[in-house]
Amino acid sequence: MRIVSLLALLFTAAMPSSAMAQQAVVEANGAWIRIAPPGAMMLAGYLTLTNNGDAVAELESVHSDVFGSVELHRTEIVDGVSRMRAVPSLRIAPGESVQLQPGGMHLMLMQPAAQLGDPIAIVFDWRDGSHLTVAFPLRHDAPDE
Repeated sequence: MRIVSLLALLFTAAMPSSAMAQQAVVEANGAWIRIAPPGAMMLAGYLTLTNNGDAVAELESVHSDVFGSVELHRTEIVDGVSRMRAVPSLRIAPGESVQLQPGGMHLMLMQPAAQLGDPIAIVFDWRDGSHLTVAFPLRHDAPDE
């Protein structure tokens, strides 16, 4: 039995690092939600997501207890008119960042609760089973960079 354990240990130690499990490690920075007029049924959220891991991060879903629905959208200009389109998937390569910002990709926060607290917690669920909870402060304007 000791020989089997020793062989297993030696085999694991001899494996190249690329054969070891790779992991995405996503970090959030600069999160904020634009304050909307009272009674607004949609708000927009912005932040930068950075993958500091060594595997691709694939977003599975986004949700919040404060909103009935949270979706990833992109603003596009079609025939001179600004339109929002749902973004079906988001993948962040290792070492790369994705900015969600006004006029581009953003979180569409629909059906807000009657009273919004500050900050608002939004959860990002990743395909690898990890979760990232981000506190989004409410702001009238984008924070100074």
